[in-house]
Amino acid sequence: MKKRILILVVALFTVFLNQKLSAQSYKSETLSFYNFVFPESYIPAGYKTYGVKMNLSDSPIAILVDGEKKGTRDRLSYNEFFKEEYLIRPLAGTVTEVNYKGTQISSIVDLNYRSQQLKAEDNLIIDIYINNVAYEGLITVSNSDTPYSYETYYKYDVVYKLRNSVNDNVIMEKTFKVKEQKLGSGSSEGYQANFKTKPEAVNYLAANLDKNLIYNDLINHIQKNMRIRLMSWIGVPFYMDSYYFSRISKEDKNPFFVKLNQDVDVIESWCKGKSTPKIDEELLNSNAEFVKNNNLVITDNSKAFHDEGDLINYNNFQDKKKNLCDFILKMDTYAKQLDANDKGQKAAMWACYVNIASSFELLHNYKSSLEYIQKARALDYQENKLKYMETDVTKRQANRNVFFDANGEIKKDVNSNYLKYLNL
Repeated sequence: MKKRILILVVALFTVFLNQKLSAQSYKSETLSFYNFVFPESYIPAGYKTYGVKMNLSDSPIAILVDGEKKGTRDRLSYNEFFKEEYLIRPLAGTVTEVNYKGTQISSIVDLNYRSQQLKAEDNLIIDIYINNVAYEGLITVSNSDTPYSYETYYKYDVVYKLRNSVNDNVIMEKTFKVKEQKLGSGSSEGYQANFKTKPEAVNYLAANLDKNLIYNDLINHIQKNMRIRLMSWIGVPFYMDSYYFSRISKEDKNPFFVKLNQDVDVIESWCKGKSTPKIDEELLNSNAEFVKNNNLVITDNSKAFHDEGDLINYNNFQDKKKNLCDFILKMDTYAKQLDANDKGQKAAMWACYVNIASSFELLHNYKSSLEYIQKARALDYQENKLKYMETDVTKRQANRNVFFDANGEIKKDVNSNYLKYLNL
C-alpha cells in the first residue's frame, strides 16, 4: 500500500514539475508600433503632381431584399452633410488650404496636389467613381413565435482610376466592393423587428430599408474610408501594426534569461511611450559588420521628406531603427551563449531568434527576418507560432517586392517619390 502511495506521489510531482517547466518555457505577446506600410501597387514614374475628380453615380439607390430588387430611392447626391470637399480633402491633403484648421493631412506619396484640372505630361488625375449604391435587407429565421427577422446593410462600389491628364487614358484602376451592416436598434416611427410570415418581412423591408439613419451611416463610411482605400493601393501610410515578441518565465534564474526578459520589458515600455531604451555603444561598435550587412546603419535622409507629418513619421522610424538595432545585437549575443541541447536554454534561444525576426520585420528587412525564423525553426520548437510569423512576414515582403525586379533592383517605372520609403 505504501509503495502504491509513493508511486502516486512521484507521478503527481512529475506532472506538476513538467507543468511548471512548461509554464516557465516562454511567455509571448504582441506589441504594437506605428510603421510605414507598403501598398499593393505604385504610381508610375514621371508624375510630379495630381488632381482629384469625384463622380457620384447617376443611378438611384437600390432597395434589395435577399438580393432581389424591390424598389429605389433618390440617387446619392451632395448636401449640407455630404460635400465633395469632404471627399477630396483626405486625398488632396491640406497644405494648399491656407485657412484649414485641424489635423494636417499629407498629399499622396508627397506629390504636389493641383486643385485645377491641368493638362500636363507630369500631372495625374485620380478619377473616383461611387457606383452601385444600395440598401439591402437579409431575412433571418428563428424558432420564436415571430420567427422572421432581418439584418440591414448598405452597399457601394468605389472605383479609383489613375488617368493621364493629357490623353485621358486610364493607366491603372482598382475597385473596392463595400458591404457594411447597419448596427444599432431602430427608432423610426413604425419600426418593427420581427414578423410571423416572410412576406410581411419582405414588404416591411421594401418600404423601410432607408429608415433608421442608414443614409448617415452610408455617407460617413464613404468619407471615412476614402483615403484609407487609396493609400492601401498606391500610398505609403504610417499605421499601427502588431509584432510578436517573446520572454522566458520570470521564475527562471539563468542570468541570460533575466537579461532577455529585462530587454523585452524595455522594448514594451518604449513602444507604449513610457521610457527610452539605453543604447550600448560599445556593443554597437563591436558589431559594425553585422550592422552593415543587415541594413541597420542609420543615415540621415530627412531632406527627402518635405511634408511635416511625413518627416515626423520618418524620424519615428529612425528612432525605431536605432533602438531595435541595439535590441537585436543583445538578443544575438544571448543566443550565442545558450545551449540548444538544454531544454530551458533552447526555449530562451528560440525567444531570442523570434525577437530578432520580429525586429527585422518591423524594420522592413524581411530577408533577415525570415533567416532568423529559420534559425528558430531548426530548434524544433513552437512551430505553429513560427508559421504564423512567417505568413505575416512573407505577406509584408510581397507588398514591398512589388517595387523590385527579379534582380532585386527597384523597377525603373517606379515613381521617384517612393524611393525614400524603399531606402529607409
